This record gives sequence, C-alpha cells and structure tokens, in this order.
Amino acid sequence: AIILGFISCIHIVIGYDLRPRCGALAGAFAMYDSMFVVFWLGIIPHVLMLIFGFITLMNIRRTKQRIAIKSTTINTTGSAQQQQQQQRHEQKTNAQLIMMMLFQVGFSSLLVLTRMIYYAYYVLGPQPIGYDKLVGSFLMSFTTLVYYANYCKSFYIYTLTSQLFRSAFTNRIKFCIRKILGQRMIPILRDNTINTIQTPVNNHGQHNDEHK
Repeated sequence: AIILGFISCIHIVIGYDLRPRCGALAGAFAMYDSMFVVFWLGIIPHVLMLIFGFITLMNIRRTKQRIAIKSTTINTTGSAQQQQQQQRHEQKTNAQLIMMMLFQVGFSSLLVLTRMIYYAYYVLGPQPIGYDKLVGSFLMSFTTLVYYANYCKSFYIYTLTSQLFRSAFTNRIKFCIRKILGQRMIPILRDNTINTIQTPVNNHGQHNDEHK
C-alpha cells in the first residue's frame, strides 16, 4: 500500500508549480489532477472499503456456520432453545457490524468527497477575485478541516451507532478501573491483615508479662 501510494502520487513532483502558489499546472494536467483526487482518493477507496467489508462479514458468517456444524456433531445434547438464542445473538451482532460499516463508509465518503470536489472546482474553475476570493479561501479552509476530521470520527460513529461497541467499551473501562483499584487496594489490605495479625500477638505478649 505504501509503494502504491508513492507511485500513484509521483505526478505531483512533475506537474505542480510552487510559484506563485503551490498548485497543479493549468491545462490537461489540472484536469487529470482533479479527476485523480476525486476518483482515486475519494470514490475508489470507499467503494473498496464497502466491498471488502461485506466480503469480511460473509467470511465471518461462513466460519461461524462451520463451527456450529462441528459443535452440533460433537455435542448433540444442546437444546434447540439455546441454539435459537445463539443464532439471534449472531444475527444481532452481524446487523450491528453492517450498520457500523455503512456509517463508517458513508461519513468517510461525505467528508472526503466534500474536500475533493471543491478542490477540483478550485483548480478547474475561474480564478476568483474580490469577495469570491474571500469566500473561496473560507471554503478551502473549511473543507480541509472537514477532510482531516475524517481521521478522528470512527470512535464517535461507533459509539453512537452500535450498542455492541458501547457495551464492549464500557466493559473495558470497568475492567481497567477494577484493575487499577485492585492494584491500589492490595497493599492496603495487606497492611491491614498484618496489623490485625500483630495486634493479638502483642496483646498476648503483654498478658504473659503481667502474669509473670
């Protein structure tokens, strides 16, 4: 993927001009660069994400079906009700995974293509002047911010759209809290047990001294 990224973007070294601003050279190369960012960086990656996401879910289902067949041949004592509950749980999990993937691809497409389409218009459109230049500068900054927001959205999308992700996240937080508090409480409990053991011993020693 890294090699492909370098090769696909090598045209930037050849066809970009740094003066008076960093941008594609006018003409055919500007057209090619605009189509490149829209399709190669915008549409194609998200279509591939959607395709490979569905392929992954299909492979997960096939693997679960194979495991279920092996478990039924080995363990024939399982009740039909347990199998139905397991199937419902798997269907619910698959539905949530599909929802997470669709939201991920949809929001990524929206955020990335907003930037890429405006960049193509900025390169191919007429040179703005006056108030249009001010609006164009604002839109360029705004779409750049939207583009980089694409890389920090996954956690919030998964948290809002998937109960499975929320439960796993909360369980992990509870586990970490219990682990941290447990590590802090162990020395305190150890000191308390040592004190409770030493107290009867000291009292017993004092009683013997008084008896003597």
